[in-house]
Amino acid sequence: MLRNLLVVLLVCAGQAAFAQGIYSWKDASGRVHYSDLPPPEATVRTVRQAPLAPSRPATADSTQAVPQSYAEKELAFRKRRAEAAESEEKSRKNKAAEDARERDCTEMRHQLAALESGQSFSRFDDNGERAILDENERNAEIERTRKAVERTCKQ
Repeated sequence: MLRNLLVVLLVCAGQAAFAQGIYSWKDASGRVHYSDLPPPEATVRTVRQAPLAPSRPATADSTQAVPQSYAEKELAFRKRRAEAAESEEKSRKNKAAEDARERDCTEMRHQLAALESGQSFSRFDDNGERAILDENERNAEIERTRKAVERTCKQ
């Protein structure tokens, strides 16, 4: 207990010494002296000036915000909440569009693989009848599907 009291007193005394000014002067024989109290009859040089008052934070000026009223705070809160909801909706739509693009890409790649495999393919013509693709039509469909895959599946 006594040791703790001694430490507290030393810290307080150190703070008091730190807050004082330090002065330097030469005596008649030319020796330099340092002290926290200047002598009355010598020419004194101030090494460190004691602070006049504890430093305070800057007073209210244009850089500090004026306290907001309850209505202003409520308005700012509602604005932030609306912006967050808008951002969430936008990200949801982007996610849905990305998912749809991925599905289309996968479907087109499967269709291209089937066309390139050599299976026979048919289409329905204007009359609603089935028409089998010949080699030229198959090659044209393969090229059209490749271009669609490149457009849709680019990452």
